[in-house]
Amino acid sequence: MGSFYGLSKFKWPDEVTMFIQTVLQNIGWFLGACATVSFIEHQVHARLMHQKNFLSKYTSSFKRVYEAHAIVHHAHYSKIFTDEPVAPGEDKEIRLTVHKAPIKTLPLILLISLVSVPGALIFAFVVVMHHWIWNKIHLEMHKPEHRGFSNWPAYKFLARHHYLHHVYPNRNYNVVFPFADYVTGTNVHASKSELLEMYDLELLPLKPAELASLKEAAAQEKQEKQAKQ
Repeated sequence: MGSFYGLSKFKWPDEVTMFIQTVLQNIGWFLGACATVSFIEHQVHARLMHQKNFLSKYTSSFKRVYEAHAIVHHAHYSKIFTDEPVAPGEDKEIRLTVHKAPIKTLPLILLISLVSVPGALIFAFVVVMHHWIWNKIHLEMHKPEHRGFSNWPAYKFLARHHYLHHVYPNRNYNVVFPFADYVTGTNVHASKSELLEMYDLELLPLKPAELASLKEAAAQEKQEKQAKQ
């Protein structure tokens, strides 16, 4: 009892307490930044890259963004999800410009800095990280070269999520942080036949028994669709 009472009286040094508080605050800023960037990614993808609007109608830069993505990129990858790798510099339609990331979000960074400078720096870091990750995984999704991360479960999940975006262009807008899709309800679930296609693309690892069961379910699903027609 005496030892327990002694522990209850223990007080961390002020430096340790401040360090723990700082770490927890930075983790909170990081998670908040990831969630915010997820919604930015979602809305930019949905409103600017997939919809004609005032900006794309009257400004050439936003018009190019819309046409490059909604028309060129989706027209090419509407029938196939992957094709042959290309030389560096020839993959512009599936890449973002990393060094422009902080510039694009500068007003928001400045606004956050009024509350917390570390929070603003963390947000800027997350924006740059998002663009860098987008380029790496988006390129591997469409121009696979079996990069080191291509076998990671997290990558395969994101690749399956993005595969469905090319099947349903008005769904699954997130590429890197698929948080906003689930919050806004724009996520879509794969059919059995689509899961089989993902397996063929090496995006869905299955054991032999699981594959046999999925093939049977896909065949039944196909029969049900034909019966409804």
